[in-house]
Amino acid sequence: MTPLADMIPAMSDPDLKALRANAARLAETGSPVQMAAAAEILPLIDAEVARRAAAPASTVKKVRAPVKKKVVPVTGHQTALPSKAA
Repeated sequence: MTPLADMIPAMSDPDLKALRANAARLAETGSPVQMAAAAEILPLIDAEVARRAAAPASTVKKVRAPVKKKVVPVTGHQTALPSKAA
């Protein structure tokens, strides 16, 4: 495998999409060396995309914080404060 082919499984989905677009472009309009490299890497990219599509999507539920109760503002004087004599 080429060094680029070794990196394909670790690439993110947007990076893999960009790599596929570039390889498809080079397969049509590149130099002979680029065309050969693109023809070699395109099936590997397509296989990785298919593997990711077949894998079950990891659904992680976000845990939300519980709703805070609204506290009624205190009016008047506060009588619940401890006295200094006690």
